[in-house]
Amino acid sequence: MIYLVTTAVLILCSSILFIPKLKKFTLRNELASNFALTLVATLIGVLLAIAISNYDANEKEREDLIKLLYAAEAVVKESQEYSTLLLDHYQGQSSNSVTKEQKAAFFEKNPLVYPEYLDALMSQHIFIKNLSQESLTELSERLIVMKRAKSIMPELFITSSSYVLYILEQERRYQLREISLLELEALLDIKEDEIDAML
Repeated sequence: MIYLVTTAVLILCSSILFIPKLKKFTLRNELASNFALTLVATLIGVLLAIAISNYDANEKEREDLIKLLYAAEAVVKESQEYSTLLLDHYQGQSSNSVTKEQKAAFFEKNPLVYPEYLDALMSQHIFIKNLSQESLTELSERLIVMKRAKSIMPELFITSSSYVLYILEQERRYQLREISLLELEALLDIKEDEIDAML
């Protein structure tokens, strides 16, 4: 953005040489005027090239982030499906008189699948740099909840994984420019309120 502003300022400054009242000065100092205009034109070209290059780099990073979000969604879906099947199996095998210790022991021996890929993503610069603040915060919070609930509270783990999946889907929509940042924040707030009400 600063390159575009600087370019506009340079264009305005060089246009002074074309004011009719300064025509005599421009003709008298023709060599200096030509040099100044050539210098300004070169600077404008360089600044525009830098601005275009920066824009292309940002677009490439955004496209890479979208690919990472698709991959993260797939990992979370697999984790959620397996964890749901494991919980269903446990509930089908257990009776109503199961203690918390027995439940914890079962899930210690048969752990729910935590999406480790998300931890790896959260340490990547491209992911942290380009993810919206709201999504980054919500993801961090939910990953902590999932780690803690993995063997103790499988229902909370599965609910949190569905919310993580929702966060990733909405962030992808935001990065694809299907929704605005305000819409993203509102959608995440509504979903978080729904989940908190269920718990």
